[in-house]
Amino acid sequence: MQGNACSLQCQDDWFQKFGERALEYFGRITQPKKMEEHNSWRKTYRWGYRDNEDRHIIYNMCTGEERTITEQQFNDDTYTLNT
Repeated sequence: MQGNACSLQCQDDWFQKFGERALEYFGRITQPKKMEEHNSWRKTYRWGYRDNEDRHIIYNMCTGEERTITEQQFNDDTYTLNT
């Protein structure tokens, strides 16, 4: 819980007491999320490539397709190919 509980027991105690309320507040997932070709694009960075080669790419986890993107696109948290 990123430092919000002093131990796993403390975290479990909190969830036993408030977990149901938290799930109702934030919403339950009633249908499984599926990774498909149209929603599986992830930004990644190639480490160790020569300076003249593209380092920032967007990679499709389902198809293995890669596309080069600019550093600005890589750093833009709203840029995605997911539809």
